[in-house]
Amino acid sequence: MSPRLLRAVGCGSAAVLALLTVVVFVLVLLPAKDAVLPTRIKHGLVFDAGSTHTSLYIYRWRADKENGTGIVSQVEACSVSGPGISSYADNPAGAGASLKPCLDRAMKIVPAEQQQETPTYLGATAGMRLLREENSSKAEQVLAEVSKAIGEYPVDFRGARILTGSEEGSFGWITVNYLLETLVKFSFAEKWEHPQDTEVLGALDLGGASTQITFQPGVPAEDRNTSVFFRLYGTNYSLYSHSYLCYGQSQALKMLLAALHQASPSSQIKHPCYPQGYQENVTVAELYDSPCVRAPSSASPGLVLTVTGTGDPAACDAAVRRLFNFSCGAQGPCGFNGVYQPPVRGQFLAFSGFYHSLHFLNLTGGQSLSLVNATIRQICNSSWKQVQELFPTASRTQLRDACAASSYILTLLLQGYKLIITTWPSIHFIQQVANTDVGWTLGYMLNLTNLIPSDPPRAVTELPRSVWIAATLLLAIMLILIFCLPRATSSCNSTASRGCQAGSCCPSSAGSCFLGIPPVCPGATGLSWGSRVLAW
Repeated sequence: MSPRLLRAVGCGSAAVLALLTVVVFVLVLLPAKDAVLPTRIKHGLVFDAGSTHTSLYIYRWRADKENGTGIVSQVEACSVSGPGISSYADNPAGAGASLKPCLDRAMKIVPAEQQQETPTYLGATAGMRLLREENSSKAEQVLAEVSKAIGEYPVDFRGARILTGSEEGSFGWITVNYLLETLVKFSFAEKWEHPQDTEVLGALDLGGASTQITFQPGVPAEDRNTSVFFRLYGTNYSLYSHSYLCYGQSQALKMLLAALHQASPSSQIKHPCYPQGYQENVTVAELYDSPCVRAPSSASPGLVLTVTGTGDPAACDAAVRRLFNFSCGAQGPCGFNGVYQPPVRGQFLAFSGFYHSLHFLNLTGGQSLSLVNATIRQICNSSWKQVQELFPTASRTQLRDACAASSYILTLLLQGYKLIITTWPSIHFIQQVANTDVGWTLGYMLNLTNLIPSDPPRAVTELPRSVWIAATLLLAIMLILIFCLPRATSSCNSTASRGCQAGSCCPSSAGSCFLGIPPVCPGATGLSWGSRVLAW
């Protein structure tokens, strides 16, 4: 091989190396696009401190929001042992201690690195509203103790407070419509959108100490005290909402028993809503332990009252109706007790006590009103022995109150809320939607995520996958050439020098060899390689 040819090969290798360098440079300059990294998940904790029990709900949502509101889902619900926090009026520290097992559970679910930024709230409802009316200082002490207990955990505690009845009803309405996707829905275009031409549903909530009705009226509200405004997912909502304190199931049945006592001439009380043959004793102090009932001045707190069930459906209905004032007078449309209420419209979801009491009688599956009435009459006609045989696993309180609670619910819905016979099919009794409990807490969290700043999407700049592969291969080739060429040239020069010293020809351009091939001596018949001559 001639020296000129080898010099050409060396020059060509350098040219290839330079060309590869240019190609890689061009690839790097190709237009890149931003790639959004997976969105971080945030968590939130909400305590529902009701009148009869407390629950902790653990929620999560993506750190980026949809039109300003987080897309929230329930992770878990933890039921706090014991009664509601209002029952700890004489032992406030016990209220705080009761929350700790559920807080411990939450700390196992929320990642440790996120706990300090996890917003945590406690909302107390009608039970604490009643305690505040009865003794505001005790209510404050209970709230202080639960706040102290939550504050011992590494969370972003936003406070414990008593919700208004209107807030409780409105947040329940948000929960209902969020879960049924009337507020926001994931479209076929794979994005969250506000559903078009979708009617929102009303919400009916029955707790232990209050009941709430919330819906979107078809006419402007005449009473501003019952009007609520929300902006969720970029849409404004104007609602009617009212809460009736003392008309929750537990307090209503207490008012019923107190009314029967005050109508009785002695300490013997005949209860038409209790099963025939049922009997219990209760003191005056136990009966009148709530602001919802006022004890007669002549009643002695220690007096023992004997309550006997008579199982009389007609008398039970009449006694329940006397708890209400259905007259509206000249002030316009109303619900009951003279409270303004525009005409109801649309579908309603009834949850909490509405669901639990009717589900006990298997009446939450869309049964007709006539079947519901017949079933309630049957249970109200049953004796104590028959009721026990029908529901062998139920508690004594459930069996005792089955007739009274279902009769009360029917009267409240049909005559109190004016959901008349023709609108009965529009009421749907539910406990959960999409594995999420229906109540005010989810709506509370959704509304609060409007106030929690969203994280901007985390992005990095990326090149197409094919460009990265090509660039990597070219860089590898370049490294091989850069590494081998100097070594080969050095080896060649050394070999050529040794050949000269051995007496072989010494060309003047020994550096012209390429990849270890020494220069060719003029006139030689072979290629010199060290001390050997390879014949052509």
